[in-house]
Amino acid sequence: MIKPRIIVDAMSGDNAPAAIIEGAIAGAVQYETDLILVGDVDIIKSRIDEQQKKYNNINQDKMPDIIIKQSLSVVSMEDDPSVVMKEKEDSSLAIAMSLLKEGAGDALVSAGNTGAVFTAATLVLRRIKGVRRAALAAIIPLDNPFLLLDSGANTDVQPEMLEQFAQMGSFYAERVMGIEKPRIGLINNGIEPHKGTELQQDTYKLLKKTEINFVGNIETRDLPANICDVAVADGFTGNIVLKLIEGMGGFMLRKLKQLFYSNNMTKFAAVLTQKQLDELKRSVDHREHGGAVLLGIAKPVIKAHGSSDAYSITRTIKQASDYAKGQVIEALTEEFSKKKFARIRSFFDVKDEKHINPNVD
Repeated sequence: MIKPRIIVDAMSGDNAPAAIIEGAIAGAVQYETDLILVGDVDIIKSRIDEQQKKYNNINQDKMPDIIIKQSLSVVSMEDDPSVVMKEKEDSSLAIAMSLLKEGAGDALVSAGNTGAVFTAATLVLRRIKGVRRAALAAIIPLDNPFLLLDSGANTDVQPEMLEQFAQMGSFYAERVMGIEKPRIGLINNGIEPHKGTELQQDTYKLLKKTEINFVGNIETRDLPANICDVAVADGFTGNIVLKLIEGMGGFMLRKLKQLFYSNNMTKFAAVLTQKQLDELKRSVDHREHGGAVLLGIAKPVIKAHGSSDAYSITRTIKQASDYAKGQVIEALTEEFSKKKFARIRSFFDVKDEKHINPNVD
């Protein structure tokens, strides 16, 4: 079986390049992928030499094939996303995107500027035909991890866009997360069909007509209660939900730490429950699930967290490999092609009917 080859923007992110390269190599070894590392060649080579010492005892057949591609600049978190591809064509992000477009790799991972990654993917790789907007889909780490989209890319949307987000999320949840008939929920301020703004009301009507497993409106307080596998929202709402859940996770872990270290008795209790505490920390650790997927883009792109450490990148390599193997993009291309054909056919059916019966509106 041919290994998937993951293109990694090695120079972007708060902990780049050290943590990015370390995590990418560890992920490639563990999940059997090959790599293209894009960045400063001398720095990458020195980091690779350091990392390969860790794997001296591993069968060399299991070591990834690593290609290095030179870049001359880096897209910073302060750079304007709209000018990155024009002013920083020699950046690690821009070159990585071009390599993916050319077919040099099967998926791309970057921990860089979210806006720049999203804009570059849209301009260079383009959207899947028929997709009106790509969405940023983040996996929320709770007891039952669920996919949240859009989680920040599109603050101004239309009902038809949210309908497509739901369809794309359903495909991803089924093919990559392994969930049969994933439950799709629409984030709203009440569960009744008439709740929310016109956007939510019209979207609800559209989703009821689809073939996906739409379970209706969901309130944010129910998100931790295993109520859905895919939560759909506009990017403004989705990003607020994402940041609040991340913040509450950190808050609860801090409170538990304060509780267990308050006196000798609670410290003893902490020792007795260490295994369970470690499992709890792991269950709410966003690093376990990798990064956010750019759903709707014509090639697999994963936006890793800007503060990603090596472990987070390792898990993101797995996610990128699973995304490429899941053939989600191929399935979505076929699905939206059918829908486009259906719309064209419906248009001409109406025109024919009007020709026969001029009273048809």
